[in-house]
Amino acid sequence: MPTASRTPNWNDVAATIRHRMTTLALSEQQLATRSRVSLTTVKELTRNTTQRHRHHSTLPRLSQALDLDPDHLGNLAGHTASLPDRELQAELEHTDLPPGLRDLILHTLAGFRAELHQIRTEHDKLTRTAQTQLRRVETLPANTYAE
Repeated sequence: MPTASRTPNWNDVAATIRHRMTTLALSEQQLATRSRVSLTTVKELTRNTTQRHRHHSTLPRLSQALDLDPDHLGNLAGHTASLPDRELQAELEHTDLPPGLRDLILHTLAGFRAELHQIRTEHDKLTRTAQTQLRRVETLPANTYAE
């Protein structure tokens, strides 16, 4: 369920993918296999040759394959890219995990997402407060700092 929040920045996505591939010593083929994203898509993204809307699971899969937070590349591109729970559940069904453990993983992830949302909200609030305070300090006369 991606939602555009600004103009996509595919240059940052490409640079991050290339950097992580180098760090992890991954080829494009290895990244495609590891992420279950087509080799063509991996090549387009790493080279930033085709700028278009991507399937909502592409950037999270690549992020995870590159040992990044699942939302990392989506955030760079300018939209939220989390796998919906139903798609994650479908992905988990391809594993050898018992159903009870799959449910526990989904429940735990939902809790983490809620906590992360709260942290992001608080971070945004603190950032706005700090920016406001900084603007106030910047407008004070210079002699206010002297003791």
